[in-house]
Amino acid sequence: MQASEPAKRSPWALRLAIAGGVMLLLGVGILSSQSGTIATTMDPREFHHGAYTGEGTFVTGSLDDTCYRFYQTGDASAMNVQLYRVEGSSLVGEALEEQSCLLDFQPMTADNTDLVEVASWTLNASGEHALVVTCEGDCTETTGWLMSINAMQNELFGSTWLMLGISICCLGIMTTPVALIVYFASKPSKAPKVMMVGGDGQLIPLTDLNPDHPTFFTLPPPVNEQPHVAPPFADTVEKQPSDQYVDGLPEVAAGTMLTTEQVYALMRGDVEGAQDRAKTQRTPTGSAEEAVKEAASAAMIASWDEGVPLADSPSTAPSPPSAARTPRPVQTTEPDGKAWKDWDEQ
Repeated sequence: MQASEPAKRSPWALRLAIAGGVMLLLGVGILSSQSGTIATTMDPREFHHGAYTGEGTFVTGSLDDTCYRFYQTGDASAMNVQLYRVEGSSLVGEALEEQSCLLDFQPMTADNTDLVEVASWTLNASGEHALVVTCEGDCTETTGWLMSINAMQNELFGSTWLMLGISICCLGIMTTPVALIVYFASKPSKAPKVMMVGGDGQLIPLTDLNPDHPTFFTLPPPVNEQPHVAPPFADTVEKQPSDQYVDGLPEVAAGTMLTTEQVYALMRGDVEGAQDRAKTQRTPTGSAEEAVKEAASAAMIASWDEGVPLADSPSTAPSPPSAARTPRPVQTTEPDGKAWKDWDEQ
């Protein structure tokens, strides 16, 4: 018997893992080629709305975005910055309240320069604004940068190659857990996958499906035992016919059962013949004359049932004709006076 091949895992797990690794390497390569664009866009020193040095009031011009931040280097003198609205050539109202916005986007420098966020504003309307910068110490050489976070976001999303590299990297990262799921889901089971139900109702494992397996052809012995059914449905159980031949000779010898010949004899009224027909063999044997008589008797009984008269049996002797009845002599008398009286008395 040839041994079955061992179960193997699905090859798709390895294929997905290889595809994920290739996409991850390709995405990293594209992002590396766009490192200059990333450094330029996310560095406030390179990408900003305006640069301001020292103390004073600086007109920023029209601010059309909603999120702005002011940055300076961490090793310079601390600067205190306030933002005002401008109408004409003068400041209007009080300084705008600072409010954080778009915290997911933070500045990044290629030379690892430490940048400090001085202030952040969320603008509800566009217009002319001005910055008022004050310092606690000497900040004549200190420079700060006002940066639009919305403009930085749009610049990043507008780079086609940069978005392509990010997308490919994300696909490669997401393919890794999918490959792991397929790997563990396709783990071959040690238990046989094909089971058969035996004659006793037990499950039989099949580890080798070939025509020579004895389970396919070995049948349990027939069970002659009838199922037990409780009343009132006990008489509805199907009875299996018995393979044994029922002779009936003991019952006939004991007088508890009649043979066919005895029944025919009783129908003819031959009680003594019915008593003499108790046989001890399965098939009664007799002379040819007896067989002819029995056949004639059976035919006569059948004719009686159908109402058709049959010819007399040749063995039956014809009965002698009955004597003809002679008419009574009638005495004739002459009519006289006593004739009517005598006639009435007769």
